[in-house]
Amino acid sequence: MNMKKSYILTVLLLAALSCGRKDPNAERPDFIRVYDSPESDIPIERTWISVQGGTATYYLRSNVDFEAKWQDSGEGWATLGAPVKVQDGLWKIELTARPLSERTLLPGECLYQRRYGNILFTSADRFLGNYFKVEQGMQVRYADDFSWLNGSAEPNATHKDLPISRWTTAQQAVGYTASVLPGQEMAFTYSKEGYVKIGGDKAIGADLMTPRIPGFLNDTLVVVTFDAVVQNGDILPDFSGGTEPIVPMALRTRAEGGEEETVDTGSLTVRLSGGGYIRDFTGTGGTSITFDDIPTYDLASPSYPSDIFEGSRYILFIEGTDQNPVGVNTTIHFEAGDMSGAAMERCNRIFIDNLCIYRFSVLFDEDIFPLIGHSGKDTVL
Repeated sequence: MNMKKSYILTVLLLAALSCGRKDPNAERPDFIRVYDSPESDIPIERTWISVQGGTATYYLRSNVDFEAKWQDSGEGWATLGAPVKVQDGLWKIELTARPLSERTLLPGECLYQRRYGNILFTSADRFLGNYFKVEQGMQVRYADDFSWLNGSAEPNATHKDLPISRWTTAQQAVGYTASVLPGQEMAFTYSKEGYVKIGGDKAIGADLMTPRIPGFLNDTLVVVTFDAVVQNGDILPDFSGGTEPIVPMALRTRAEGGEEETVDTGSLTVRLSGGGYIRDFTGTGGTSITFDDIPTYDLASPSYPSDIFEGSRYILFIEGTDQNPVGVNTTIHFEAGDMSGAAMERCNRIFIDNLCIYRFSVLFDEDIFPLIGHSGKDTVL
């Protein structure tokens, strides 16, 4: 065979091999794709399911046999039904999730804190697989259960409570501050055993301001939850030692100049500074809201005082704009009583605990504002 014929045969052989070789970057002919509706032609890779739980339906297009499986971190917070064939090449599958309110929180976790899971689709004999992420809840920007504070475990005792000016260096370094009102020499904001008391027995207003939160990076939509109760009953006389008495107290408050047969005023104002406005006031850009329904606690409860915050969670919706963004300068103020510095007729002592701040994106997360329609007592979960 001459050299010319040999060259031609070699070229033909290489061409034949090239034609038979699969392009590693080419799309596979077999597929499993997920959609949010049977009409959609855009596959999804991520979705959310309501914080209240419930069932969501997804649709699959595939030209191979496949298996479907739910996978999460071990909570088992959702269950996956079997795929149901709708027509040739199209199936639907349902995912049923438990509400976030049923979750068991670890120390430092928040109720609305996001959790993740995946729906896996596999065709083992073809070495083919696909998955998409399902999320429930919101991303936590800041959380504090005030477990780092010390004070009287009995809500109505004061002998171990410390005003914020006398908190330890480490406690003050967390960054909370309070206002010294006109005519006063101190802020009437105190530590309790694992929570904060705003206001004292002089019926003078007080506040608590959150630290700067580095996690705020021009966020657009923010949700704040916290527990708040109004003090039920008069304070106990201070004493130097012994066991703290845990007994029902008279329903009265000590006001400047006398006593009244009533509980403290159940009113709390939440105010923003440094950026953002309260979503309830989208039209006006309002930055403060007052809740007049702060509950008190049951002194006769068998679990008192460990259950004083039961059923007392409040929720606040904040929005930022390009002109007024939520950022590192945004501070949340909790205000109890009149902030003029003058003594009022009634005390307004409020306990605050379990502060959680979340952010979410309307493109990728659930907007829970429509579930309640306003800031106030949390009825979502």
